[in-house]
Amino acid sequence: MIHPLLHSVLCLCLGAGLVSVASAGDGLLISKILKRPADYQAKVVTVEGRARAVSTLPVHRGTRSCGGANVYNSQMFALQDKSGAIGISTTGACQPHVTKLVVPDEHLRVRGVVMADQNNPKGTPLIHAQSIDRVSP
Repeated sequence: MIHPLLHSVLCLCLGAGLVSVASAGDGLLISKILKRPADYQAKVVTVEGRARAVSTLPVHRGTRSCGGANVYNSQMFALQDKSGAIGISTTGACQPHVTKLVVPDEHLRVRGVVMADQNNPKGTPLIHAQSIDRVSP
């Protein structure tokens, strides 16, 4: 039998998870991030659209997550929805062939952190992806 306090905590956690999943499906328009990047700076967002201008970065070294070892399958691409397009970056993986690469025109739901590009004088934000889900057509 589950202790009543544990039962309450589990119900609360499950309920919160369902609310966050529901709101993620609502979708944030990319144009909202582009118009007011300061409002979204360092915040986790979920956006949905099609991948454009996909490029895979060469194998490189030096990230803390891989302990300085090689990093494979890092990618950069634009995600375009009906309102605009925003740059997406991916971390990559510490071993080859672990992640499924994004391909052009693929319909994706991306969850990640909005970051201002310090090298861009316009201050155009990009999203550093934490998760990428393929959306069925």
